[in-house]
Amino acid sequence: MKSFISFIWGLMFIVCAAVFSIQSIALDPDFYTTRYEQMELASDLNVSNQDLNDSIIVLLDYIQDNRQDMDITITRNGQAVEAFNTKEKTHMVDVKALYQNAITVGIVCFVFMIGILVYFFVKEKKLMISYLSKGMIQASICLGIVLLFFGMWIAYDFTGFWTWFHTVFFSNDLWLLDPRTDFMICMLPEIIFNQLVISIIIEFVLMVAIALAFSIYYQFKKAPIGFDRK
Repeated sequence: MKSFISFIWGLMFIVCAAVFSIQSIALDPDFYTTRYEQMELASDLNVSNQDLNDSIIVLLDYIQDNRQDMDITITRNGQAVEAFNTKEKTHMVDVKALYQNAITVGIVCFVFMIGILVYFFVKEKKLMISYLSKGMIQASICLGIVLLFFGMWIAYDFTGFWTWFHTVFFSNDLWLLDPRTDFMICMLPEIIFNQLVISIIIEFVLMVAIALAFSIYYQFKKAPIGFDRK
């Protein structure tokens, strides 16, 4: 039972690391503005750098519920226009809900982690780290299998992966934006999403790798032999 609980703790840690990685990278305006400058995207879209940067900030603020709308006027092709149309705004309602749900899951998992820590502190104070480190190793093995599968898929066919992701998490086809009419897909081309996913995975894997390295060290150097059979 204690081994199973420690495994759950490892899974909760992984979920929290994933949510944190998404939040720290996907919601960071600098991630996008830096790439806009490198790609000279504003020039390609016939907008100013300021309008392009302001547009992504509005979008990210809306996702984080820091504002209630996505209304912003930009100058494109010499004309003042609304940056986002009704279809784009409706799609972002779904994106915002998805993000808020992910944050909720992260918070719930963090609370469960604290609860498990309290449980082991009360029941097995001396063996607490032994159990938790073993659970982390077991959870990381499961994660490794999943990452291997998705990593190969992303490397081979990112477009296919990205399409699958949207069909799983969205119940409509509003995510199918048209670059001829929808500014959002122009300011967020596939290459940026590709770099975004890779950056999130790198940060996430690094966090898990640090926890895993400590867990392996502890299991081999510190954990009593047969502790999980007591």
